[in-house]
Amino acid sequence: MINKLWMYVTFLVCSVTSSAVEEAAVSDCLDKDPHYRYAVYAGETVYFQCTSPSYKIEAQNIECEEPETDYTIQWYLQKPDGSLEDVKSRKNLNISEIEGALQMSPLERKHSGTYICRSKNFCMKMEVHVSEKKNCQKYGPTSLYFTNSDNGATVSCPSINCHEGNNITNVTWYKTVKFLPVKTPCRFSIELYNNSIQFNTLYAEKDNGIYTCDYPLYDSGNEWIIRGTVMVTVDVEDTKKPPDLFGPFNGSEIEAELGKPIELKCRIIFGYERYFNPVIKWTVLHSEVKEECSGKNCCSKTDNGIKGYDCTVILTLNTVTENDLHSIFQCFGQNTVGNVTTTVKLSRKREDLVIRRYILYASVVLLLIMLIGAGTVYVFWVEIVLLYRHYLSKDETIGDDKDFDAFISYAVQTSEFSEETTESSYDNYVDEQFATQLLPSVLEDHYNYKLCILERDILPGGAYVEDIAKIIKQSRRAIFVLSQRYITGPKLFELQAAITCSLEEQESLKLILIKLNSFKEPENIPHIVKKALRALPTISWKGDLNSKSSYTTKFWRKIRYYMPVKKKRGNVNL
Repeated sequence: MINKLWMYVTFLVCSVTSSAVEEAAVSDCLDKDPHYRYAVYAGETVYFQCTSPSYKIEAQNIECEEPETDYTIQWYLQKPDGSLEDVKSRKNLNISEIEGALQMSPLERKHSGTYICRSKNFCMKMEVHVSEKKNCQKYGPTSLYFTNSDNGATVSCPSINCHEGNNITNVTWYKTVKFLPVKTPCRFSIELYNNSIQFNTLYAEKDNGIYTCDYPLYDSGNEWIIRGTVMVTVDVEDTKKPPDLFGPFNGSEIEAELGKPIELKCRIIFGYERYFNPVIKWTVLHSEVKEECSGKNCCSKTDNGIKGYDCTVILTLNTVTENDLHSIFQCFGQNTVGNVTTTVKLSRKREDLVIRRYILYASVVLLLIMLIGAGTVYVFWVEIVLLYRHYLSKDETIGDDKDFDAFISYAVQTSEFSEETTESSYDNYVDEQFATQLLPSVLEDHYNYKLCILERDILPGGAYVEDIAKIIKQSRRAIFVLSQRYITGPKLFELQAAITCSLEEQESLKLILIKLNSFKEPENIPHIVKKALRALPTISWKGDLNSKSSYTTKFWRKIRYYMPVKKKRGNVNL
């Protein structure tokens, strides 16, 4: 509790001390004579800066950079009883603070009085006396307009003629609110001559602004600074050329369709004029009558380094008639220097047979290209898919928990067929040679597939039906080597079991039928097998079992097309 009380007392002491310092800074000026006494004339816009007595000497040494402004300055009006009032609270005085300076606009007699400003380092006291201009019949102009071609233009202090008999020779000129001296080393184009400013070269942006002139006069032993201001406006000179027309070209024809709307645009470039008031319009010249048309016109200032105006006038015909096709349309533009005109006609729009013929030819060529492309894709679809798989597809065997890429089912040679004809025995041997030798030599040796052949990979024993179903479910594909012996033999059960598993596994298991030779379906074949033989993809074998390069034939490309995507290092063989 004691600590909190001590902190509160400390805060009060610091606040009172800080307030006392601020009051002391202002009170230092209350009993002193004014640092400056200004005599000004009503009706002008006058600025007063909060400056130390040494500012004039320092300001003359400023070269090109503007002095820094202290925005913590406060201005007060000292009342007759000696009390101070913040000028911001006196709304009826038309006084405002701009960048630390005091602006009075327009200046009136009621602005006379004593003003005190306080900054961080000092306070300044000034006395302002406002006189009416009617007391000075020779008061000069307070607003001047020049063009950038008015070299040698002179700006005189407007109040100096009111004191002709005082032999005034020490007029000081300032520019802008910050009172930057007019004559500095960086402003080589300005000279001070006979108490006036002379511009050897005028610049439209750099020389615009308010110029303040000061000179001293003595009255009853006191120095008064007579202050006047001149608003200088510098602009580029008015154009000396008539406008330029940028379309449409004179005598040109514009195609139009009967009964359809049309817009006629006319673009005219005007040079700069201080009081820009152009005439821009469309006129329709019929054979018997001259009719003026009002169109939409829009002018914008040009932004290409040269001041001027870019104007466009639009004439809209809602419906083109036969009469319009026989009329002459005239665009007219005028400034204070001269005018420009252009005329156009409307012509009936004809069908462009050449363009239509090109469009027809292009359509036919495009259709042929599409047909050829579709035929090429159809013929080489298998090769395209294999090429895509090789470079872009992901290996679909990763993470599917399958043991084999394909289960091989074929007609096995048994003792039952030993007494048959030599030809039937040879056919049975072909089935086994194809399934156990050729298929592995291509799919396993060349393309890295893992095949499941019962007689080679599965140990004998166990329940045959359950083993077949389990092995098929562990395989991604099931390949069936079809022949007359297979379709009429006991191995047909494996095809029936695979069809059932495929229906259960849906897209996980796919069946591939290889027609090794022609066969005739028996009448007692199961219905589900008969339906599958017509629906499943079937590939016919017509190759040579002893060919060493047989893996590059179209037959093997089709086999790989139906096999799962599996990455293999090395070049692809299509």
